[in-house]
Amino acid sequence: MILARAADRHGLTVRILDLNIEYFRSFQHASTTVESAVLGDHGKDRAFLVAAAEHFFRSTNLPADEALHLPDTADAIAGMHFGFETLARATAEDSAFWSGWLEDALSHAAAVPPPVVGISVMGPSQVFVALVVARLVKRRWPRSVTVLGGSHVTLLAAEMGGDPRYLEHVDVVLPGHSEEEFAALVASVRKGRRRSAPGIAAPPSPARSFDYHPLATAEQLRSYDPATLTMPLQFTRGCSYGRCTFCTYPVVEPVVTPLHAARAAETIGALAGEHGLTRFSVKDSLFTVPMMIALAEALTAAGIRAQWSATTKATRSLIAHAPRLAAAGLVTLEIGVETVHPDGQRLFDKTADPGMIEDVVHACTDSGIAVVVNLIFGLPGESLGQAERQLDWFVRQRDRAPAGMVDGSLNMLEIVRGSPLELRPPAEVDLYGVAPWAYCYAWNAPAWRPEFAGHLRTMETRQTVLTRPAAACADP
Repeated sequence: MILARAADRHGLTVRILDLNIEYFRSFQHASTTVESAVLGDHGKDRAFLVAAAEHFFRSTNLPADEALHLPDTADAIAGMHFGFETLARATAEDSAFWSGWLEDALSHAAAVPPPVVGISVMGPSQVFVALVVARLVKRRWPRSVTVLGGSHVTLLAAEMGGDPRYLEHVDVVLPGHSEEEFAALVASVRKGRRRSAPGIAAPPSPARSFDYHPLATAEQLRSYDPATLTMPLQFTRGCSYGRCTFCTYPVVEPVVTPLHAARAAETIGALAGEHGLTRFSVKDSLFTVPMMIALAEALTAAGIRAQWSATTKATRSLIAHAPRLAAAGLVTLEIGVETVHPDGQRLFDKTADPGMIEDVVHACTDSGIAVVVNLIFGLPGESLGQAERQLDWFVRQRDRAPAGMVDGSLNMLEIVRGSPLELRPPAEVDLYGVAPWAYCYAWNAPAWRPEFAGHLRTMETRQTVLTRPAAACADP
């Protein structure tokens, strides 16, 4: 939607085809879910989403026994832990599912060949469908220019520039926040100018200002349930902390941009007026307490009433400001705790007193702000007992709060491309390798991790049975 806004300013037209929601809408399910006070990603029906994703990955026909450098707790297909040859074979198959659903989606998206088809790749789980779409576009519209963008190709830009196998059926890669470059590329192609060979564009300046206001259409938003539709927004880029050793933000968004609170409030008000939206999720990597206060004041001054969520770091100042933020519409805070163990905090370069974190969590929930606690397990040298004690700590915080007001994002440590842990691994860590499109490395992780990871998944989700209407798409 940010790309569409930039194109619109240049007098161009962009049609957004949201393959994620279209895929989910092809299912019928009647699961009963526990009511959640959480607004944003963790307030969704996670059991349904996980089951739909598993169904999707099974339909790729990728052979799990050909996985390459598979981390101990990873899903081979979701993480794209395969070599180029395996992916080339799988994406070239014209199964009933891909040739039916995706080609139908493309044909409905454009009555005439579009000059440019841009494909967003925000993580490895989107790589398979991106490669299939690029191949189908070149078969259906051979003169259309295919473009890859998104955070995952930003992370892989150097590798993509050095190996032509990444660029089969792809004309251009736009790393970084390239909304202006995308609009310029479309304008150039429409004038008859195009690249003669695949290429990786230079990333744009990460420090430049950007448009907060995404361009959505009523047709696009009609695919969503208006009772639960939450609009994602981003008001700053980069991370003002920027030291977590497991994180890739210094690579993907290397510069911190300032918050313009009045513009942010104006954007929320405009989207509320245009589409009747009342729920917003601020996707900034770290929305600090001063940023939240500034946004709250701007919303209050403009008389805008909306519910919103944000991600932040635990800090004692939140205890005093929680009631004020709640009064201005803040209903969910995702807090990056990562680990409560001192050794783990030193490894991550992110120290915080667990007692302070507990005080922050419950000051928020007492003010009516739901809290999602981000935790990471399975660190180098961590014992099963330490992992269990950290999980018990989380359960105590959850049970102490009113029902539904504390949730968790419970993750196993991944050593990912571009992170300090990959570039400067601890002495006891051996990195075994990473597949071409994958995000994380295989490494000599503690042996207890796979079973514990299954326990975490059970805590976060439950089994959901999916059925597909026969008229929509045959079950692959």
